[in-house]
Amino acid sequence: MAQQAGIQVAELSLAWDAVEIADGVYQDPDGLLAATAFYAANNIKLMLTFAVINTNQRTTPDHLDQYDWNASELIEAFNNMTDFVLAELPDDVVVVGVSIGNEVDLFLTIDEWTPYGEFVAAARTHLHVDNAQLNVGVKTTVYGGLFGLTGPFIRALNEHTDVVMLNYYLMDQYFEVHAPLTVHNDFTLISGNFPGREIWLTEVGYQSGEEFCSSSEDQQASFYHEVFIAWDFHRYFFAYLMVDWLNDASEAQLAEWEAYYGSSDPAFLEYLGTLGLRTNAGEDKNAWLQLLAETAPRGWLPPAPGSKK
Repeated sequence: MAQQAGIQVAELSLAWDAVEIADGVYQDPDGLLAATAFYAANNIKLMLTFAVINTNQRTTPDHLDQYDWNASELIEAFNNMTDFVLAELPDDVVVVGVSIGNEVDLFLTIDEWTPYGEFVAAARTHLHVDNAQLNVGVKTTVYGGLFGLTGPFIRALNEHTDVVMLNYYLMDQYFEVHAPLTVHNDFTLISGNFPGREIWLTEVGYQSGEEFCSSSEDQQASFYHEVFIAWDFHRYFFAYLMVDWLNDASEAQLAEWEAYYGSSDPAFLEYLGTLGLRTNAGEDKNAWLQLLAETAPRGWLPPAPGSKK
């Protein structure tokens, strides 16, 4: 389905402790690394997220939990883990970027930001040994992050990155959406925070939930229309945009997330459950039709199998 809209990149997120299951013992979790051969066969590139922090949890293996982020033991162990992952990927998989953590601003304490920046700098240097052109960054949030109290920390952290990686969900702290037209001012503010830098919107989403999130399918579709207009205008700053995601979550998936995040807030669950461009049953929502209407005239057609486009 995503190929109908000309998908170019897919993301694979890996928790550290899902890969390193004991000290120096690694696995391909559920065969995910081998399965990326599907992307290569279909002309889709890969964005890798090493979720050493995943929103509200640290995923370091148990034997490393006691170390500070800038400890040499932790840095060496992380580099060894990433070496394993990259070596396990099929040879024809093209990795366009690596994020060291996901939404780390929602987890780090004030005292952890500087050590984490040192950790990122060391990891980036190591990743560049074998691929100097690899884009390394850290996924942080826009609302509640860059536009909030942690904005200065996010700007400082990105002094250690190749590209600025941001997750953009247009909503307040109660998971109620803002008007789609807000996108234009937001894009201006985001680019203004990082003059001269290449910015990747590593997650972009807008829920359609009506009961708690004050949204609708029409608003969700309108959001994506405004995103593409804003992206056209700011194309020299924003080089990458990942729509999150294709289908609404199932009840079983929501139950897993409720347990993972430790929250039964109905607005939070409605937000997570209605981000899809299509329903969980596979029916098109207005947002999916809007996405097709935006990508087609911009020339994002799926390349022919076997081509190098």
